[in-house]
Amino acid sequence: MSCCNIWEVFDAKSNLIKEYKHWKLLVRNRNTTLGNCVAITKRHMENFSEITPEEMKEFAQVVKDIEKALKDSFKYDKMNYQMLMMMENHTHFHITPRYSSPRNFAGIKWVDEGWPKLPSPQKAEVSPETLQKVKEEIKKHIK
Repeated sequence: MSCCNIWEVFDAKSNLIKEYKHWKLLVRNRNTTLGNCVAITKRHMENFSEITPEEMKEFAQVVKDIEKALKDSFKYDKMNYQMLMMMENHTHFHITPRYSSPRNFAGIKWVDEGWPKLPSPQKAEVSPETLQKVKEEIKKHIK
């Protein structure tokens, strides 16, 4: 197995929401929609088929936690999960809350420009200060 820089790419030091036994949940540093997150396996694996039953069981808890926290925080309409692994060859899921109408948070009007189709793949990075506000809001609602 090769080593990777996924923790630097997603800035785990600044963006960690919650650490589990097998997963880390982070706010994504390039939010495509308000509250966009990423769940990353702590163990490096390049193929999802390498996941253990224990890791998979815990992923179910990660999903329950983040869906509730994002619903309580931002009232999303739909939730999208993507495992792309084109740039970072380490098992991770992009968690993208979707919105049928704009949301206002941290003085910003957040628009899901792709609704109801695919989310916009790239958006300008939000400021580190705004990203921390998003992260703290999610953390208030996660167990």
